[in-house]
Amino acid sequence: MRTRPAAHQDPGVQPERTLLSWTRTSLLLVVVAGLLLRWAPYHGAAVLTLFIAALAVAAGVSLTQRHRLISATWGIADEQYRPAIGSVAGLTLAVMMLGVAALVFLLVT
Repeated sequence: MRTRPAAHQDPGVQPERTLLSWTRTSLLLVVVAGLLLRWAPYHGAAVLTLFIAALAVAAGVSLTQRHRLISATWGIADEQYRPAIGSVAGLTLAVMMLGVAALVFLLVT
Protein backbone atom coordinates (compact mmCIF):
# COMPACT_ATOMS: atom_id res chain seq x y z
CA MET A 1 0.00 0.00 0.00
CA ARG A 2 1.36 3.37 -0.98
CA THR A 3 1.30 5.92 1.81
CA ARG A 4 2.79 8.99 0.15
CA PRO A 5 1.75 10.92 -2.95
CA ALA A 6 3.87 10.15 -5.99
CA ALA A 7 6.00 12.76 -7.67
CA HIS A 8 4.65 13.41 -11.14
CA GLN A 9 5.84 15.57 -13.99
CA ASP A 10 3.16 18.23 -13.74
CA PRO A 11 2.78 19.32 -10.10
CA GLY A 12 -0.06 21.63 -9.32
CA VAL A 13 -2.31 20.25 -12.01
CA GLN A 14 -5.05 17.67 -11.72
CA PRO A 15 -4.55 15.92 -8.34
CA GLU A 16 -3.97 19.15 -6.45
CA ARG A 17 -6.92 20.92 -8.08
CA THR A 18 -9.12 17.94 -7.34
CA LEU A 19 -7.98 18.01 -3.71
CA LEU A 20 -8.93 21.68 -3.49
CA SER A 21 -12.32 20.89 -5.01
CA TRP A 22 -13.02 18.20 -2.40
CA THR A 23 -11.92 20.66 0.31
CA ARG A 24 -14.40 23.25 -0.97
CA THR A 25 -17.12 20.60 -1.03
CA SER A 26 -16.39 19.69 2.58
CA LEU A 27 -16.46 23.35 3.60
CA LEU A 28 -19.77 23.83 1.80
CA LEU A 29 -21.28 20.90 3.70
CA VAL A 30 -20.22 22.53 6.98
CA VAL A 31 -21.92 25.77 5.86
CA VAL A 32 -25.08 23.84 4.95
CA ALA A 33 -25.00 22.19 8.40
CA GLY A 34 -24.82 25.64 9.98
CA LEU A 35 -27.74 26.87 7.91
CA LEU A 36 -29.77 23.86 9.02
CA LEU A 37 -29.43 25.06 12.60
CA ARG A 38 -31.58 28.05 11.69
CA TRP A 39 -34.53 25.65 11.37
CA ALA A 40 -34.17 24.35 14.95
CA PRO A 41 -36.53 26.92 16.54
CA TYR A 42 -39.25 26.09 14.01
CA HIS A 43 -38.85 22.34 13.56
CA GLY A 44 -37.43 21.26 16.90
CA ALA A 45 -34.58 19.00 17.80
CA ALA A 46 -35.21 16.68 14.84
CA VAL A 47 -33.28 19.15 12.67
CA LEU A 48 -30.20 18.22 14.67
CA THR A 49 -30.28 14.86 12.90
CA LEU A 50 -29.81 16.64 9.56
CA PHE A 51 -27.15 18.86 11.11
CA ILE A 52 -25.18 15.85 12.38
CA ALA A 53 -25.63 14.03 9.05
CA ALA A 54 -24.25 17.00 7.09
CA LEU A 55 -21.28 17.27 9.45
CA ALA A 56 -20.68 13.52 9.16
CA VAL A 57 -20.60 13.71 5.36
CA ALA A 58 -18.20 16.69 5.56
CA ALA A 59 -15.97 14.75 7.95
CA GLY A 60 -16.06 11.72 5.66
CA VAL A 61 -14.97 13.83 2.70
CA SER A 62 -12.16 15.39 4.72
CA LEU A 63 -10.93 12.11 6.16
CA THR A 64 -10.72 10.39 2.78
CA GLN A 65 -8.96 13.22 0.94
CA ARG A 66 -5.44 11.94 1.50
CA HIS A 67 -6.31 8.54 0.05
CA ARG A 68 -7.77 10.17 -3.08
CA LEU A 69 -4.67 12.38 -3.48
CA ILE A 70 -2.31 9.40 -3.15
CA SER A 71 -4.38 7.38 -5.61
CA ALA A 72 -4.49 10.22 -8.14
CA THR A 73 -0.78 11.03 -8.03
CA TRP A 74 0.23 7.38 -8.32
CA GLY A 75 -2.30 6.94 -11.11
CA ILE A 76 -0.61 9.72 -13.06
CA ALA A 77 2.88 8.38 -12.27
CA ASP A 78 1.88 4.84 -13.31
CA GLU A 79 -0.12 6.12 -16.29
CA GLN A 80 -3.13 4.13 -15.10
CA TYR A 81 -5.40 6.69 -13.49
CA ARG A 82 -8.62 5.31 -12.07
CA PRO A 83 -11.39 7.81 -11.27
CA ALA A 84 -12.84 7.90 -7.76
CA ILE A 85 -16.27 6.70 -8.82
CA GLY A 86 -17.15 5.38 -5.36
CA SER A 87 -16.35 8.69 -3.67
CA VAL A 88 -18.35 10.70 -6.20
CA ALA A 89 -21.31 8.31 -6.08
CA GLY A 90 -21.28 8.24 -2.27
CA LEU A 91 -21.18 12.01 -2.01
CA THR A 92 -23.95 12.37 -4.60
CA LEU A 93 -26.15 9.93 -2.70
CA ALA A 94 -25.48 11.64 0.63
CA VAL A 95 -26.27 15.12 -0.74
CA MET A 96 -29.45 13.84 -2.39
CA MET A 97 -30.56 12.21 0.86
CA LEU A 98 -29.88 15.41 2.81
CA GLY A 99 -31.89 17.39 0.26
CA VAL A 100 -34.85 15.00 0.37
CA ALA A 101 -34.80 14.99 4.17
CA ALA A 102 -34.73 18.81 4.20
CA LEU A 103 -37.70 18.91 1.83
CA VAL A 104 -39.60 16.50 4.06
CA PHE A 105 -38.94 18.78 7.06
CA LEU A 106 -40.22 21.80 5.13
CA LEU A 107 -43.31 20.14 3.69
CA VAL A 108 -44.43 17.91 6.56
CA THR A 109 -43.82 20.03 9.64
